[in-house]
Amino acid sequence: MAKAAPVARVAKANGEHVDGTSLLQAERNLLSRIARGGALDDVLRDLILLAEEPSKGEMLASILFVSRDGTQLLDGAAPSLPAAYNAAIHGLAIGPNVGSCGTAAHRGEPVFVTDIMSDPLWAAFRDLAASHGLRACWSVPIRDANGNVLGTFANYYREPRQPTPRDIEAIQLLAQTASIAIERHRSEIERERAAEQQRLFLEEMQHRTRNLVAVIEGIARQSRPRNEPVVDAYIDALMGRLRALFSGSELVFASDARRTTVSEIARLALAPFMTENARISIEATPIALSERTAAGLSLAFHELATNAIKYGALKTPGGKVTVTCGAEPKDESARVSIEWKESGGEVLRSIPERRGFGSRVIEAAVSGERDAKVERLFEPTGLRCRFEFTAPFGGMNS
Repeated sequence: MAKAAPVARVAKANGEHVDGTSLLQAERNLLSRIARGGALDDVLRDLILLAEEPSKGEMLASILFVSRDGTQLLDGAAPSLPAAYNAAIHGLAIGPNVGSCGTAAHRGEPVFVTDIMSDPLWAAFRDLAASHGLRACWSVPIRDANGNVLGTFANYYREPRQPTPRDIEAIQLLAQTASIAIERHRSEIERERAAEQQRLFLEEMQHRTRNLVAVIEGIARQSRPRNEPVVDAYIDALMGRLRALFSGSELVFASDARRTTVSEIARLALAPFMTENARISIEATPIALSERTAAGLSLAFHELATNAIKYGALKTPGGKVTVTCGAEPKDESARVSIEWKESGGEVLRSIPERRGFGSRVIEAAVSGERDAKVERLFEPTGLRCRFEFTAPFGGMNS
C-alpha cells in the first residue's frame, strides 16, 4: 500500500515556513486515527486542513470519490471550498474534457491546469469556477493498492499558478495518504457486509436446525411402540442431548466473536432443570469458550443435571448444585477450573461401576482445549466433577 506523505515535506512544497515537528506529530496522529478506523469524513477533512495550513488560505484542497459504477465523481471532502461549488460538481460525469478532476479520473493520470480561464478542459465549467474565484486546479488520481482509481485529490488556487516539482510531489503524497484512509474505510465496510451476510446465514442455519430437531422428535415419538416406557425414556434422553448440543452452538453463533462464556453455557443448558424445586447456582468468571468446548460443556452439564435428578442432589428437596468457574494466571495463559458440585442430597453409599455414554460425554467435554483434564469424585456428600484446561489470556473476557 502507498505510504503517507510527511506533512513537513508538504509544507515546504507550498513554500511556507512551518514548524515541522508539530506538523509531523499531527500527521502521526492522523495516521493513528486511520489505523484505528476513525470516521472517514473526519479523517479526510483533517487531512485537507492540514495540507492547506501552510499556504495561509492561498490553496484550497478537495477530495472527490469515484462512484461505484465508475461514471461519476462524488463529493468527498472540501471544507474550504464554497458549499455551492461542491454541490455543483457532486455527481459530475467522468470524461476526457471534464475539468481537472473529471479528466484526471478518466485518464488515470495527473492533470495540472494552470489557468482555468484559458484551458479547454474547463470550457464547460469556466463560468462556475469564475463565479467562485477559482483560477487554477491541479488534480491527481487517488489509487488503491491495485492501481484502481478511487477518486481525486485536487489543489485549487485563486490565481493562475504553475506547479513546481515540489508541488507535484506534495499533492501526489497527499493523494497517497487519502488512499490509505479510503481503502481502510472500504475494507471496514466490506467486513461489516460480510459479517452481516454471515449473521443472516447463521440465523437461517439455526432456524433450520431447530426445525430439524423438532422433526426428529416428531418422527421418533410417532414411530415408537405404544406402552413402552423404556423407549419413551430413550427418546427423552436423546432429545435432551440434541437440544443441549444445539444450545451450546447457538450461543456461539449468536456471538460476534464466535465465542461464549461458561456462565452463559451453564445457564442455557441447565434452564430446563431450574424448576422451583431445583436449586442450582452458577458463579463463573467470564472465560470465553470456543465453539467445540461450548458444545461439549453444554452436553456435559445436561448429563450431570439429568443424573442429579435421577440419582443425585436434585433427587431430594434438600439437595443443591453449584457450578463455579475460575482462572489462575500462569505465564502467558491461565489455568481454568470449572466445577460441578452436588450437596445436600442422598448420601452416596457406593461408586457407580457402569461407564455409559453419559460418562464419555462428560469426559470429552473439554478435550479440545490445551492440557485438558476431567475428574469426577463420588464423595459421600455428593458428586463433584472438575473440568480443567489451559487458556490464553485472549480467551478471558475483561
